[in-house]
Amino acid sequence: MKRKIFITGTVCIIMVNCSPRKQDGQSLLGSLPEVLPPVLDVTRAEELVQLSLDCVDRKFPYKIGYRFDGPEWIKPHYEVTPSFYGCWDWHSAVHGHWTMTKILKMYPDISVADSIRAKLSTNLSRQRLDAEFRFFTDNDFTKGFERTYGWAWLMKLYSELSTWDDKEGQAWARNMRPLAELLSRKTVDYLNVLSSPLRPGTHANTAFSFSLMYDYAVTVEDTALFNSIKQFSNRYFAPDRDCPTAYEPSGTDFLSPCLAEAESMSKTMGSDEFPDWLDMFLPAPADDRFHPLRSPPVVLDLKDPGIGHLIGLMFHRAWTMNQLASVLPSFDERREIFSRLAAIHAREGYTIMFDSGYGGEHWLATFAVYTMSEYSRLNSD
Repeated sequence: MKRKIFITGTVCIIMVNCSPRKQDGQSLLGSLPEVLPPVLDVTRAEELVQLSLDCVDRKFPYKIGYRFDGPEWIKPHYEVTPSFYGCWDWHSAVHGHWTMTKILKMYPDISVADSIRAKLSTNLSRQRLDAEFRFFTDNDFTKGFERTYGWAWLMKLYSELSTWDDKEGQAWARNMRPLAELLSRKTVDYLNVLSSPLRPGTHANTAFSFSLMYDYAVTVEDTALFNSIKQFSNRYFAPDRDCPTAYEPSGTDFLSPCLAEAESMSKTMGSDEFPDWLDMFLPAPADDRFHPLRSPPVVLDLKDPGIGHLIGLMFHRAWTMNQLASVLPSFDERREIFSRLAAIHAREGYTIMFDSGYGGEHWLATFAVYTMSEYSRLNSD
């Protein structure tokens, strides 16, 4: 009998130890340092936009993302895509222009306003954007070029321009509209044949692109894209449960797959349904299973372009957790915890990003500006 009791007791201990421990939310909150998130004041805006100004027309180093179908393609990349040819790669050049546009909208009298306008006027001219449009329509291999990450950022750029009460901004939006609408149609076609979402912590992540594209679809009233994203999300994301946070992050992630999906669903799912879905999909911040997402990742080589992706991950975690906090009910204890964790991540990312060299500086300004501008928007509503 004693032996039987001992065995039973051992089994119980094992079961308890194997179950996820859930820390009290208030205890976790009390253990987190109180830090203020970096705010996008004019000083930081000037500091960050300068990184984009320095790279949007910097031709080298450059990573070509398209296929050479013959010797005629052996020519400078800036002749192929004459609007978006700097900042290391096409998508970074696109969102570098978004960064400049966003800063100029926020601070029209910023000291570098003339420089920003000059570069936008050159690169977003009708002639150059028509060449970008033809690149996508005349070459079969562009079916997958920058899909969907770069496409999402271009839609974000167009949204920013189209909602800007500025004469030049409206002209640049008109120049870009055909390309934005083309990439929207290509996205709908792609989702019609995509049988499963892509879930890495890098560019191909479907949920990340959906979040930007959904905002675009709402802004410009693109019903086809809006419905396509909603239908795909309902079919493939809504049934998801228990996102495997234990495997985050991978060593070169700049996105959190779990938080990217949660952010996207916070937009596409009804506000009444989302909190319950989040309960089943993502462990609460006080749960041990959320532990890998609580602290900013360790970056051992800031200047390594791949490892330095982890700096961007800090910003991505920050803006997604801010978004989650903004949509949860006021009584939900996760709101304050998400907000505190977001501030910790954003502060750490901003502190170290300027030591990343060109491998980080060509894109991190966008992630920093997006994080801070979204924080301001969410907290002003």
